[in-house]
Amino acid sequence: MPIELDPEEHEVGALLTFAPNLHSSHVVEIGCGDGRLTRRYAAHAASIFAFDPDEAAVTVFRSEPLPENVHLRTDTVDRVEIAAGRADVALLSWSL
Repeated sequence: MPIELDPEEHEVGALLTFAPNLHSSHVVEIGCGDGRLTRRYAAHAASIFAFDPDEAAVTVFRSEPLPENVHLRTDTVDRVEIAAGRADVALLSWSL
């Protein structure tokens, strides 16, 4: 039986408390992994640019259709290019 992480939605609830205007925010998610959290909060954000250096995790993320507002790629934090003013929220959920 697979482990269900955060079935009570505490992560998304905490994110919405931290960023109450998420619905109009452009999010950069650093270290999105397999997209477990990204998919859960995508409906609450205007747009998400998610990236992770782990190609295998990104492949798992891409194994199901991406939400329309999610842009995903394999990249590292030291190489990724994010234009100034393009993000309202930076999310590093499990990256540290």
